[in-house]
Amino acid sequence: MSKIAFTKGHGTGNDFVLVLDADGALTLSKGQIAKICDRHFGVGADGLIRVVKSENIAEGKTVLAEEPNAIWFMDYYNADGSAAEMCGNGIRVFAKYLLDRGLAEIIDGGTLPVGTRDGVKDITKSANGFAVDLGRWRLDSESLVEVTGLDVARPAQGI
Repeated sequence: MSKIAFTKGHGTGNDFVLVLDADGALTLSKGQIAKICDRHFGVGADGLIRVVKSENIAEGKTVLAEEPNAIWFMDYYNADGSAAEMCGNGIRVFAKYLLDRGLAEIIDGGTLPVGTRDGVKDITKSANGFAVDLGRWRLDSESLVEVTGLDVARPAQGI
């Protein structure tokens, strides 16, 4: 693996490796991501966030059709290298990363739309940090199991 410039970010007990790849040219395999996130032999992280301009990633182009101001896409991967829709703690770290590097601006009380595999997420900045509108929670029908003829929700599914 060649050298990759990265930043380590922490948010509410989770840590992330952030890699700026504005033009979407970097390709990392599932195995490479897992090695980077390995806590004993790698950098160590709960996940890897590739910071990509929405126009330079297929999922981002879909997001731009919904929200043209979602310039940046959070390309998030779990520590095992699997792609994930997004991460609530990670997206706040993502926002701070963008602001600290002058890649985006948010005034206090203002919002920044960010693309994710779960659609556009609006990040609001305040004096206390960042908040993210993750949408309403729901229990999908796939989150139900049948027990002696009853539908019973499995805990923490779809939230």
